[in-house]
Amino acid sequence: MHKFLLALGALGLVVGALAQPSAWHTIEPEPNPYGWHNTPVTITIEAPGGDDLQACYRLNGAGPFCQTPPVVLHLSSEGIHTVEYWAKDDTGESPHTTITVRIDLTPPVIHIRSPAEDTKYLLHQTATADWFAYDRLSGIDVVDATEESGRPIDTSTPGFQTFWVFAQDRAGNTARKEVDYQVICLIETVLPSGYFLDRVLPPEEQILAGRFTLKAHYVQGESITIAFLLRDALGQAGPWTRPNVLITQVRPDPEFGEKHTIWAWLMIPYDEDAGFYRLVYDTSEREPGIYDLWLGFGDGQSERIRIEILPKS
Repeated sequence: MHKFLLALGALGLVVGALAQPSAWHTIEPEPNPYGWHNTPVTITIEAPGGDDLQACYRLNGAGPFCQTPPVVLHLSSEGIHTVEYWAKDDTGESPHTTITVRIDLTPPVIHIRSPAEDTKYLLHQTATADWFAYDRLSGIDVVDATEESGRPIDTSTPGFQTFWVFAQDRAGNTARKEVDYQVICLIETVLPSGYFLDRVLPPEEQILAGRFTLKAHYVQGESITIAFLLRDALGQAGPWTRPNVLITQVRPDPEFGEKHTIWAWLMIPYDEDAGFYRLVYDTSEREPGIYDLWLGFGDGQSERIRIEILPKS
């Protein structure tokens, strides 16, 4: 009889232990390998049991709050959140479980101090990249750039360039910042006229012809010589770019003020013997009138020159 009562008592202890409430949770979505989220998070607390069972929790130390399970918590604010939860009924409480939810919704911050936006550098000028990236919450995981901070900026190619920095934080948020800069040459005139053309009108004769000032006269059949040289930051002249000239005839237009007819687009070759760029353009096939010479120096710099071709006398 004594052994039977002992057995019943042991069975009662087992049944009581099995009847103790329990609770568990699910997280949607799951955190990344670093334990961070970059979206709002939903936590569901489940606890099986009778009508008297409740699921209880504390959120960031506030609470406890108890209700009939399941409990659904929506966490949408940035930061590191703690959730402590357990189940309870008339028989007692389940063990308390504490989980941590890390949410970072903000991309990293990127500052580019050099090159600065729309900065002009001379060809082969020495300039240093200066930038940094940071993330106040989850921290920087990956960073990449055109060039490391403290290293030289590329000024070896004339024209417009783009410098970029990319950063990703440990939550998976990404940021990219771009800065445009320009690499230019020093432009020098080489002709006796002191201008890009072999002749130029005296200042008192440079009058408006339409919307722009007239810079030179040529008689139909005469040649126009365009010449200049380009130097880099070290003062060296050379065939650094591929300059060109667009030649348009200008006529009045009642709607737009001026109408342009394109007659030629020509590369300006580099004269190795002379050491500068030179193009000779024959006007024999151009009728008298106003023309624009649109010089492009091959590095983003340009010059618009208005001339007049006069009829043969």
